[in-house]
Amino acid sequence: MARTAYCKRCGKEVDAGEMCPFCGTRLGKNAAHAAWCVERIPVKDWMYWNSVMRLLLPGTLVILVLALLAEGLSGGIGAVEKLLSSAFPAVLGVLLATVLAVVFLILLFQGKELSDFVVDSRGVHETRYLPDPTPLKLILRMRRPVLSGEEDARVVKLGERHIAWKDVARVQLWPEKCMALFYAPAWWLRIPVVCTPFSWEDTMDYVREKLGKKKKVSLPASLRAPGPAPARRRSAPARRFPEPEAEQLYMEELTAAEETPESPETQESDGADPLT
Repeated sequence: MARTAYCKRCGKEVDAGEMCPFCGTRLGKNAAHAAWCVERIPVKDWMYWNSVMRLLLPGTLVILVLALLAEGLSGGIGAVEKLLSSAFPAVLGVLLATVLAVVFLILLFQGKELSDFVVDSRGVHETRYLPDPTPLKLILRMRRPVLSGEEDARVVKLGERHIAWKDVARVQLWPEKCMALFYAPAWWLRIPVVCTPFSWEDTMDYVREKLGKKKKVSLPASLRAPGPAPARRRSAPARRFPEPEAEQLYMEELTAAEETPESPETQESDGADPLT
């Protein structure tokens, strides 16, 4: 499993628990985290292209709108129609294709990167590294070709990205690619987290624990924490009516009734003549 804990005393990553197995130091509640490392190739990674498109396409649209607005203010609708029928849209399309081709070459020669992801009680963190740096790779990443004190380093730190749980506004999942996208605000992608099959469940557990009960955060249904069970309405108890008490006859009374002879009044009431 990817969930581990960091012991501050011995400086080692240990299994998540209450005590450090090496020095016996008690681990804090916030020491547990999920950490893993993935290798990323920018030219094959859609998220790098997504970052480029989020800037390039709106910029192209703004240029087109400004040009049409300027023509409309200066020459009216006729000037706008003339601009659209001219070679300007084609030139703008060729310019966009040229920029995309240049971006493709830049991403191609940047080489692979290493991304360290950490998900803990505070939020989501990403640290990017460049293994085997060369002057060309550093220049294509807008870095100085020579870093002071790091000329012989085999790994160069490129940057960090962090997002706290309280700042997350939306979470989108790509389970088929083991990827979770964190947005803050809801329309701006802050960190795309590339998980591994071993770290996916731990990451989802953290998201469910920290964000599952927040109604203002847009989450998939699988990340929503189950709410309390609705209270069952107790029906009124059925009204009971008292049952009639049955008269109890004892054996002695029955025997006495059978042995008692009939009275003369009873015989006369039968209509028979007592003298016959």
